[in-house]
Amino acid sequence: PQVVSTGALDMVNFGPKDSISDEFDGRQFHVHNPQVTLMRTTPEENAELGRIIAEKLNAATGPTTLALPLGGVSMLDAEGEAFYDPEADDALFDALREHLDDDVEVIESPANINDDEFALTLAEAIDRRMRAAA
Repeated sequence: PQVVSTGALDMVNFGPKDSISDEFDGRQFHVHNPQVTLMRTTPEENAELGRIIAEKLNAATGPTTLALPLGGVSMLDAEGEAFYDPEADDALFDALREHLDDDVEVIESPANINDDEFALTLAEAIDRRMRAAA
């Protein structure tokens, strides 16, 4: 069995800010430290990521659960933070819902992926899946 989620799909990691190609001018960036710059994903990119992940999960050969943190997929994607973008997150979640087969269980939580509430959701899901597989 597997329980998976959507951690950090709100960002693309680059090196130092001055190493980023001009093709990304106008995009939203966050300098994490001098060596790491993060770029916020767009709704279109997130929809594509959702389709790709759904394809991978649909190919699973064992029981599969996808847990969606509706409150954000990273610390930067929490309400009030630099990458908070419900439209982009919804594009990801909607694509997953649309493209996942019915045998992939989907659990939705209002929490952010880094919240204790979401960690408990994941722990309960994997415990249930492991007990069922025993």
